Amino acid sequence: MKIKWHILGFSLGLLIIEGIWQTSVKAQIAIGGFFIKNELSNRCLDVSGSPGINNASRVQLWDCEESGFSGDGAPTDQKWEFTAGGFLKNVLSNKCLDVVGDPATANGSSLQLWDCELAALTINGIRTDQRWGLIAGGYITNLLSNKCLDVAGDPATLNGSSLQLWDCELTGLSINGFPTDQKWRLVP
Repeated sequence: MKIKWHILGFSLGLLIIEGIWQTSVKAQIAIGGFFIKNELSNRCLDVSGSPGINNASRVQLWDCEESGFSGDGAPTDQKWEFTAGGFLKNVLSNKCLDVVGDPATANGSSLQLWDCELAALTINGIRTDQRWGLIAGGYITNLLSNKCLDVAGDPATLNGSSLQLWDCELTGLSINGFPTDQKWRLVP
């Protein structure tokens, strides 16, 4: 795999991983992109459904499908890639990680899969909330709100836990003193 660094707004280095593509579609899906694994739970960023490929599909925490396939044999919907514009795109659906709303920036705003707003504007001409950055410590921040990718709960580690925007817990602890569930790592 080739690893490239692109510098986007706020001087954040965003990791772009380009997969090595094979001839079969299943091999492409299994190899391309990376898993986004939660440091606290060791579970992955997942799209609800098997496979989750539709607009408005909820994004959640789930056991990692490191084989490249879900338990029912469908190609995994857990592989992602950062695009040059800072979008976090699902490899299977080619849709982006989106904040529910147009745009949404408040704590507790839910995350979903949605068509990528590659012009950096929503359908209503408002600046997109689909751009993300990876910052030191393993935090993934929304470039519109400057809030972090968070697991709902304090802390939340169970399969099916919803993902949302929340103030970044850069100390490594939640407001209640628990270890943060906002740290992530990218796993090929």
